[in-house]
Amino acid sequence: MTDAAITFASFGLAHRRAGCEEMLLHGVDLALPAHGFYAFVGASGGGKSSVLRLLAGLVEPREAAPRVDGDLVVLGQSFAAGFPPALRGDVAAILQDEGLLDERSPRANVELALRLADRSPLLAAGLLAQVGLEHAPDEIARLSGGMRKRLAVARALASSPRLLLCDEPTAGLDPSGARAIAALLRDAHDQDPRRTTLVITHDLPAFAGRLDGALVLDRARRTLRLEGPGYEPTSADTAPPPGAGASEASETLHGLRTLLSQAAAFSESLLEAIRRLPPLELGEVARATWRACVEPAPFVALGGGVLGGLATFFALKNNPLHGGMESALLTGTGKVALAVLVPLLAGFFFCARVVAGAAARLGAMKRTNQIAALQMMGAQPANLLLTPLVWSMAVGMPVLTVVACVAATFAGLLAAAAASGTPAGGFVHAWFAAITGRDAAVVLGKAALSGFLVAVACWHLGAGPKRSSADVGLAVDRAIVAGMAIVLTAHAVATFAEYS
Repeated sequence: MTDAAITFASFGLAHRRAGCEEMLLHGVDLALPAHGFYAFVGASGGGKSSVLRLLAGLVEPREAAPRVDGDLVVLGQSFAAGFPPALRGDVAAILQDEGLLDERSPRANVELALRLADRSPLLAAGLLAQVGLEHAPDEIARLSGGMRKRLAVARALASSPRLLLCDEPTAGLDPSGARAIAALLRDAHDQDPRRTTLVITHDLPAFAGRLDGALVLDRARRTLRLEGPGYEPTSADTAPPPGAGASEASETLHGLRTLLSQAAAFSESLLEAIRRLPPLELGEVARATWRACVEPAPFVALGGGVLGGLATFFALKNNPLHGGMESALLTGTGKVALAVLVPLLAGFFFCARVVAGAAARLGAMKRTNQIAALQMMGAQPANLLLTPLVWSMAVGMPVLTVVACVAATFAGLLAAAAASGTPAGGFVHAWFAAITGRDAAVVLGKAALSGFLVAVACWHLGAGPKRSSADVGLAVDRAIVAGMAIVLTAHAVATFAEYS
């Protein structure tokens, strides 16, 4: 076992589906020798990517966990209790979508990986040169398909992994580009005598002459076997998965399991937000908070101004006493506007402007494996994504509530002058006559609480499983609705509790 990079011992793997279990592997006994450069081949849909994600510790926590039988040992560490934390940094994966962090430059992607591996960011230039990206563009969006693959290799090498896993690294490339990536992977493998490389591929010609063997997933027998470097796939190896192998399970039980897992997942998101409140990435928190306070400010101020101006204008214009008790009327309007209506509207506008963008960003990062890439680099995605999100919304919503209230006051002043010629001094005195320090504390408190809970909902929905772009759009819709529902509920409960 000490000479094996990966050991399968009576290993079995099955996916839990609605009403059934789909068996992928059963009773596998195999040792993959260390230090080799292997292709991982087999029919599409046979479970190669599932095995790779299990090896990389990328099992989706919010979905029914795959059923694993027997034991799996990687670099001497057993997976009996899940992915061993000791392997973080020793195992790296290049995913099919690359998972490049598109908000950072190519160099910053590599520097982050180096920092998380406790290595000097100054090594980034050498890693980029190693993969032929000495003069890479400054933006991820400007990279070609081949350059994206090369950058993914450079970032994966930042931790000097002992086991490098690659999922279709030549997909989407022409034959020349595919051979170049294959050569790059082999060269990187040869530079570290401790390394074992396992490459999922359907493009064996690109790796011709570079393999030490092939790990073949035999879908018909639901097992794995190791072939030599000259392996050629047979019709049986490339045949589609057989229809048999799915064991029946209770749909009711599956539905109950799914419901309970979703409830547990939201609870975990809430607890994670509380645990991650102390910011470790101060720069990320500061940038996110600044954007949440500044970018929506004109939009929220416009909404507050319109509400304050209209409320004041119509209150004075429809005064049944025709000018009498005008001061009392302004006092009541100011109290209702500043303590109830404007903060509520500010929360709605904040959700429409900020929550949609945050949910879309998180959903896209999940869909394109950027969050998985952060995990592979040894980062806690919550530190880089959830903590800035919580602080930006918990601070941003109270700040923008104040902005909306100030805008409502100025608009009310103009409306009062237009409707009845009220002087500025008289308006200010009447408008704020019933507003107390406690009112201000309640308004800011319910805005901060709303912001925190909205951030948790946004994280939970945006960072959940995403199999398609439609899932991303659905998460954005749900995040907006959930955010507005949270704002409405928090404001209603706090208002009734305070003023009833």
